[in-house]
Amino acid sequence: MPPTAAAPTELVGDLRYYSSVTDSTRGAFLAKLRGVGERISGSRIVQFALRHKKAIAIVVLVAFFVLVGVYIAVDPSIFLRAVSIGWKNIVLLVVLYCGIICTNFGILLATVRLCGAKLGAREALLLIIYSTVANFFGPLQSGPGVRAAYLKTRIGLRFRDFTVATLFYYAAFGAFNLGLLFLVIAPWLSALAVIAVIAVIVFVWRKYKLGKRARSLWVIAAVTLVQVVAMSTIFFVELNAVSSSFVSFVRALIYGGSANLSLFVSITPGGIGFREAFLLFARGLHHVPVDTIASAGIVDRAFYVLFLAALLVFSSLLHLRGRFVKNEAETVSDDVA
Repeated sequence: MPPTAAAPTELVGDLRYYSSVTDSTRGAFLAKLRGVGERISGSRIVQFALRHKKAIAIVVLVAFFVLVGVYIAVDPSIFLRAVSIGWKNIVLLVVLYCGIICTNFGILLATVRLCGAKLGAREALLLIIYSTVANFFGPLQSGPGVRAAYLKTRIGLRFRDFTVATLFYYAAFGAFNLGLLFLVIAPWLSALAVIAVIAVIVFVWRKYKLGKRARSLWVIAAVTLVQVVAMSTIFFVELNAVSSSFVSFVRALIYGGSANLSLFVSITPGGIGFREAFLLFARGLHHVPVDTIASAGIVDRAFYVLFLAALLVFSSLLHLRGRFVKNEAETVSDDVA
């Protein structure tokens, strides 16, 4: 048989071989990842935290509110500054928080595409809104769990695939915030954090032969960086709304890096108490006074709860509109029939 006739068969054989190698490599990587996760989850500290999760959360919440109460009693201006931030700052916060929702929306779509699936824009937006509410009131990071369960039921996306893709997002989120934390005292660490994210993308791209799906990794990393900066910009607005002295944007970036890293260990709604602890430990980096941290925390939590309530109203209207359009379309089709 001529060589040209045998070429397609050889090509198919090569593709099957490389596919099997890739699957086995991916399986080995996931097995190692599961092993690391099991060792971490089985450690004494983690097990103690899980067994006493509610008690620890209650203690942290009580301690937080007691400390805030003491600060307000000593200096009532903390509360007065928090409730008088002005309409201009309120509008800025609304725009910025809407921007955060947009980044979560983009990251979700890119994550689903990375897993080789598709999700409608309206459905993705509603999922982001509901999971954002769950993420605030639930322990640790409850939002991704809500998304994973929904995507598994709705489009058959495997938990394993979504978990691995989400872990990449968390790695990028942690690296970028760690970079912000050392932006002034060790800028080389900030550069190293960005390089590490790029290196992981290139490694995964070549190791697992993602092809066009590798674009989703770049999208997740880029949008995550935008999200991190947007969250620090929110803190920048809040800090300057309550502070008696100007807080520079660079200091707000460092402040935001510290606050965002607390999300990885928070077991209270909105990270109450844990965020403040991280911010107090990092005072030597961002140099924000304690009273300003307390006032900004009051502004942030109060505003965010109202923002989440508005999101729930908006999502309900969007859901009702979707059902109305669907019913109207079914009525028209019945009339035509």
